[in-house]
Amino acid sequence: MSVLGIDIGGTFIKFCGKEKNEIKTGKISTGNDINKVISELEKIMKNFQPDVLGIGVAGLYDKKTGKLTHSPNIKFLEGLPLKRLLEERFNIPVIIENDASAAAFGEYCYGAGKNSKILVCFTLGTGLGGGLVINGNLISGVSGSAMEIGHTTIDIEGWHCHCGRKGCLESYVSSYGLERMYFMLTDKKLSSTEIITLANEGNTEAMKAIEEFSKYLSTGLMNVIHTFNPDVVVIGGGIPQHYPAVISLAVSSLKNKAFSLPFRDCQIKKAELGEFSGAFGAMALAERLIDESS
Repeated sequence: MSVLGIDIGGTFIKFCGKEKNEIKTGKISTGNDINKVISELEKIMKNFQPDVLGIGVAGLYDKKTGKLTHSPNIKFLEGLPLKRLLEERFNIPVIIENDASAAAFGEYCYGAGKNSKILVCFTLGTGLGGGLVINGNLISGVSGSAMEIGHTTIDIEGWHCHCGRKGCLESYVSSYGLERMYFMLTDKKLSSTEIITLANEGNTEAMKAIEEFSKYLSTGLMNVIHTFNPDVVVIGGGIPQHYPAVISLAVSSLKNKAFSLPFRDCQIKKAELGEFSGAFGAMALAERLIDESS
């Protein structure tokens, strides 16, 4: 039986499938329209013709209702019975997970987390997502909303987060968090991509902003290391992909914050699957669904 994994984001649909035992990946841009998304999914499905479909999607996915309940970047999907809609359209079983959870499972099965006992995954981009795999099992919670690392509070009177709360880790450790830090240093408004480009060129102010960013990242790492005592933490997403030094900066800061015992036994790694971690994870979840039903 063949499987396909798809990661639905605000800008791109990324997919990962197997043809003649060879894994193929790709991405298609999409707009804020459910019909456009379905149309693009149909093209991908036609090429791969899977028996089971795995989906990773940004936001809170309610396992009990099959609906996406909260997704700042793809609001047009909120409230839709996504699982039922896709199963009826394609007439195959569909499994859906939060995109960061799917990314964690992808890195466990195919990437930097292979053979780990307890894997925590951070996805660093527009927002901050998290995933957890323990002894090969994805831990996504009773409702499907576990590991919302980005919305753990690090300062009750801190910066405003896109979720509407104050002081969330995401408000500091995200693309818009980095943009705020750079603005506070320079009074200039630049995108996170522009800041990272400047940092890679050796710009002092951009590098300072990323160093400050890494300190907050290290606080998030400390919290999960103290909570889960993992043997591997994988950090993925656009920011570490384009400025890998942010990870070593965070680890240097973490050394002075974390308890030495859990820190000793934890490897902190850059994601190996890049932007396709979520698609790989969705594919692996579809494979597992087949195994469980056979």
